[in-house]
Amino acid sequence: MGGKVLTRKIHILALSICSVIISCISDSKGGGAMVDVTELRAEIAELVGARWGDLLAEVGRSVIERDDARLPPPPELMAELGLSGLQAFGLPAAAGGEDADALRWGMVLEQIGYRCADSALPLIVNHQGDIARLVCESGRADLIEAYAVPIARGTCGAGIAYSEDADAFSFNTLLTRKGDGFLLSGHKTYVTGGLISEVFLTYCLDESGDMQACMVEAEDPGVTVKAALPTGMRTAGACSVTFEEVRLPAWRILEASDGLTHAQRFLSNQRLWVTCAPLGRAQAVLEECAAHLTSSVRYGEPVAVLKNVEASLGRMYVAVTSARAMLYHALGRVSDGRAELVFDPVISAAKHFAVEQIRFVLERAFGLLGGHAFYGTQHLGRYMRDYSGLALAAGTQDIIEVNLGAGVIAHAGRMPV
Repeated sequence: MGGKVLTRKIHILALSICSVIISCISDSKGGGAMVDVTELRAEIAELVGARWGDLLAEVGRSVIERDDARLPPPPELMAELGLSGLQAFGLPAAAGGEDADALRWGMVLEQIGYRCADSALPLIVNHQGDIARLVCESGRADLIEAYAVPIARGTCGAGIAYSEDADAFSFNTLLTRKGDGFLLSGHKTYVTGGLISEVFLTYCLDESGDMQACMVEAEDPGVTVKAALPTGMRTAGACSVTFEEVRLPAWRILEASDGLTHAQRFLSNQRLWVTCAPLGRAQAVLEECAAHLTSSVRYGEPVAVLKNVEASLGRMYVAVTSARAMLYHALGRVSDGRAELVFDPVISAAKHFAVEQIRFVLERAFGLLGGHAFYGTQHLGRYMRDYSGLALAAGTQDIIEVNLGAGVIAHAGRMPV
């Protein structure tokens, strides 16, 4: 019975994805005009440097040692970043935020990636911000006061407990009614920032097979947190979480029905957010690569002036600039309220394209720097490990291609000659 309910919701979601893609293809000629965001980007870069530059640099200074030890950013620095308003920048006033739109928040994440050598920091900060945002969107004063406000202030860490190494059909985390509350049992395999989280936004199935979203506190009896050992992002404080008959009061249910759509809204946002900071880091890698090659001499002249090297640097520039343009266009759709909440094809295409360009920049830098990349710096290899998961985050590249391709096929025959 429960499986049939969830199956119907998945099928409806899939049909809506195709419908959205068709409408976006049909509307492509009349889409919003591209806006020159050069001045805005410069303003955001100056803002991030002035407000958070020193703290971001300080977080980055310890990243090599923490990466080896698999330690997240120091709690005192996370607290300072919270007090300085970083998590709150993109949040609504209800949580004490500055209500910055998606484009500005994406630019802030890009600048964090550019300025901070710790790849995990913007990921942690953004996850916390998105959890607070989802809580605010509930409109419930009790949840906003209990969770969104302290998350925004940086006094409460938060993580998303979704992944079970399975699709939504196969979730084993179950929520059952017990008296006037609920019991939660199950296991989540990977939670970014979980080791520094006091609360988990947890997705689970109820007794009818529908998905719900609830707020679970790390100190609730029956909650067990265990450090994860990922290939990259070793400083993200990732963990697995096990729930053994955790008692939850009814007020902690954030989404009592159709949690699948709720989760998809989070994942849709993540397709943009997860690529913004790596794009900023790709810009930094390009600049650092050019500077090193300028100071290296081969055949009596700087390596940077060799024509094949200039061409490679030029292609890296094209990759960064084109990925930025596509990401900004997608972020603008969100800011203008034109993006679909559950699955937006422009957002998905932007994520897919940006991931490929970031990967190209890192691989080309590795080739250009040669031995220096392999043994002369501890950063580039770490970035390649950290961003290996980009192709998997918020929907794999293959899944994005399948969903977009399905929309193109559905639209075939309707395109103007």
